[in-house]
Amino acid sequence: TSSLRACCACSMAAEPAEAAEAAAGGASSECCEMSSSDLVSFVAITGDAVLDCATYRSKLDEPPNRPGLCGAVATFEGLTRDDFQGKKVLRLEYEAYAPMAARVMLRICEQAREKWPSLKKLVAAHRTGHVPSGSASIFIGAMSPHRGDAMDAVRYLIDTMKEEVPVWKKERYDDGSGAWKENPDCKAPGKRWAASSAAADDEKRGGREVRLRKE
Repeated sequence: TSSLRACCACSMAAEPAEAAEAAAGGASSECCEMSSSDLVSFVAITGDAVLDCATYRSKLDEPPNRPGLCGAVATFEGLTRDDFQGKKVLRLEYEAYAPMAARVMLRICEQAREKWPSLKKLVAAHRTGHVPSGSASIFIGAMSPHRGDAMDAVRYLIDTMKEEVPVWKKERYDDGSGAWKENPDCKAPGKRWAASSAAADDEKRGGREVRLRKE
């Protein structure tokens, strides 16, 4: 089997308490790619004003030197709904502890590879900051020789990332109110928040910058 080499570009992200700057689109971005020959796993937490799904989709293109390598590309784009239990939703405000979130996303990608060894390329990107209704907040993609593995992997990636990645969201309504939303898919939402926040505090305590290691 091919071993994967990690190549990371990292920066500090705002703590959840620093919502004013992060939610306005000023959050730091974090990406990490693991690759070896024709295997690629790419993940990103981005503070860009728009999640450029076309750019992330292009990362699933076949290598120029291997046309016909795969027969299937499956993708998923998560959009902000404009209604929650009769309330008009204007936008979602996402916050993330980017270094930790990127590590968790990459780990989930590698778990998917263990379940479906035929997977060639995996891409996952999550936007932070303000995401208006109708706009994309997450992109997931998978490439494999056969459609079944690609489609199953995409479903696994989005479901597992919603359960485990330390990303928090607040809904903003047209009446001026807002509410932090627990993810109903999370197995233990309260514990997840506490554990993620504690881990973030532990890594920042002592004044050291958190960076993903190159291996």
